Amino acid sequence: MARISVKYVLAKIVLHALLRFPDFALGFLFKLAYPIYKKTHEKRAWGRTQRHLKKAQEFLEETNQEKNWTDVTPRDVFQGIFWNALDSYRGLARFKQTTSRLVFENENIIKEALTHGPVAAISIHQGSFELLHRSLCRYSNNVHLVTDTLGEGALRLLIQELRSDPHLTEYSPEDSRALIRNLFKTNGILAMVFDQGKNTKGNKVKLFGQDSTLYLRLPELVNQMGAGIVTFRTFTRTSDNETIGSQNRREIVIRFEKYYPPEYDKALVELHAKNSSDKKESDAPLVESIAKEVETWIAEHPAQWSWNYHGNFKV
Repeated sequence: MARISVKYVLAKIVLHALLRFPDFALGFLFKLAYPIYKKTHEKRAWGRTQRHLKKAQEFLEETNQEKNWTDVTPRDVFQGIFWNALDSYRGLARFKQTTSRLVFENENIIKEALTHGPVAAISIHQGSFELLHRSLCRYSNNVHLVTDTLGEGALRLLIQELRSDPHLTEYSPEDSRALIRNLFKTNGILAMVFDQGKNTKGNKVKLFGQDSTLYLRLPELVNQMGAGIVTFRTFTRTSDNETIGSQNRREIVIRFEKYYPPEYDKALVELHAKNSSDKKESDAPLVESIAKEVETWIAEHPAQWSWNYHGNFKV
């Protein structure tokens, strides 16, 4: 235990020192580190990112969609991840230079949804996504966050401390039963990202014409039990002459997108059955609709999504 505590203290000191580095120094650090990372990860994360981008760009060209981002490169992606991670952890540490740049859009969606009962607020690993869950505490005193445990050590403790808020409770995926009970008991918010998962079964979807997996079984379940679903996301908004690596006063946008009422699939299937002789009871309109949203979000800000994740585009 003492050994973990020493590692925790050292990790905390290093992280907070890094977050306080001036942006020009951090930009220089990225320029030094990126060529090394590329060289050592050509057959791993960097190589995956290059292949995924190429296939997605080809799909968009073939289907005449969003041709304006065919020049996005792996460097753009890793630079986006770098700066958005810094924004995330600076924001979690409540640095004013970051929190002052937060912009909330379409708040009426989450506010209205909560008047009808508990809500699952779900998103993806895009932009400064670590800020999403803390932001939900603006709307509820009972936010129930599902996270990867990050192992058992100093990093896990440090990230948990950064994420912490009096109105937020963190759960591992194994604690879903307790989470569901508390969600409905408190009329609160279930918060999770659903485009990555470990040791759990997901939903097969198509993203950019490729087989992929989204992890929506828990939101599906609580929706069937009477909770609404709100999709939301974060992205960094830059002007036309800026890049993601130019800090300046870039806005960090948290935007609520769509509300799915309770028992969404059941209602649509019953409506379809009433209006058509062709009953499609096996369809999953909730998952299909959310997958289309995800594809649109990524296409709008391709340099801010985690293309490097090893599980992307695998069923």
